[in-house]
Amino acid sequence: MFDSERGSADITLCIFPHLREFIAIDVRPGRTGGPAVLSLSIANVLGEEFYSRVERDFSEIIRQHEMGFLELMGLPQQVEAVVRANSLKRILAELGKNDSANSDDLTGTVGVLFFAGSLLGLDGPQLHNAIQELFAEKLGPSTIEQLEEKLVDLMGRERRAVREALQQDIGGLISGKSGSWVTLWESSGN
Repeated sequence: MFDSERGSADITLCIFPHLREFIAIDVRPGRTGGPAVLSLSIANVLGEEFYSRVERDFSEIIRQHEMGFLELMGLPQQVEAVVRANSLKRILAELGKNDSANSDDLTGTVGVLFFAGSLLGLDGPQLHNAIQELFAEKLGPSTIEQLEEKLVDLMGRERRAVREALQQDIGGLISGKSGSWVTLWESSGN
């Protein structure tokens, strides 16, 4: 089900696009307390320190001397990289990877699973098999059970949030508050 040629990550983040929390599976060697499944709040990651660092890094990018149109056109990708790097630093700080979010020590591997589309559609046995395939060698049976329970809960909440967003889009389209179009169905081409 998953490409295991790349090996497994030291930290795997399970992201739910419509929710304000996510799961971190921390299997770093030498982690105090051993491998863990942790629920993290986006509010703890995207705090004032995060925004200050992103603003500072963005300011450095746009104040580069001799910026031409070509560099200006690449600005969205640079901003995305700044947001991604600072988000990762804050998450690692929350997990105790770094002594502070100011540290640039990003050793180890981090994997990200976005629970959207077909991944969000996994049923119970498929989810169980996927978890076993990804984590059976690094997590004990009770930790895998805990992970599965958390994923089932968050997947259900994400599905409800997606349905509510679609209903709001349709309601806005009917009332005219959403403009002249709305996405009713989206295909990723699979």
